[in-house]
Amino acid sequence: MRPKTYDLDVADESLTGFASNVTGAAFVLTATAPSDGLAHQVSIRNDSANNHSGKTVTLVGTDADGKALTEVVTGPTGNATVESAGYFKTLTSATPSSTIGADTFDIGWVDEVASQTIPIDWRSDAQAAIHVDVTGTLNFTVQQTFGPIQQPVTRKPQQDNAWTDITALASKTADTAGQATPGATAIRILYNSYSSGAELQMYVSQPARS
Repeated sequence: MRPKTYDLDVADESLTGFASNVTGAAFVLTATAPSDGLAHQVSIRNDSANNHSGKTVTLVGTDADGKALTEVVTGPTGNATVESAGYFKTLTSATPSSTIGADTFDIGWVDEVASQTIPIDWRSDAQAAIHVDVTGTLNFTVQQTFGPIQQPVTRKPQQDNAWTDITALASKTADTAGQATPGATAIRILYNSYSSGAELQMYVSQPARS
């Protein structure tokens, strides 16, 4: 593959980014995506002291690659916040399993972010070389997968692949270089946390197969 650069300039965390003070039995979102075009984990914050952990909220949207993604999240306890496991590039609906009455929830995005899936040549004799350049305060991890990634847009969300950390590029906070394992089909980069204004660039290169 030719050398490529990936620039991830994330939007600030916003616990009310998708909606503020949703209530009752049907939640109405006021936005469907963060402004950065990246996939964030979704947060649901309970504004009341009442426990809603016996309920669920079904999140529907798309993942980092634009593929359909649905996740059922357990509701929050009193004055608590829960987060999705999946990374949502868009969120089109959030539906509670039953009414929360007069209580209110805030729905937004947090500081865990996933890039799109980046294919690499699993047949190449050479490993994909990866360098990450950090600006500001953030924590990142580069992961790899050996699973099939060329799927129709309606199938195989990113999170359904088995992803493993590249050890040399796991939980790093400064400029770091490493390599993917031979045979890996793709990589992705995760923000584990970040401060406002932080960003990174990832450079990926891999010699052509012999």
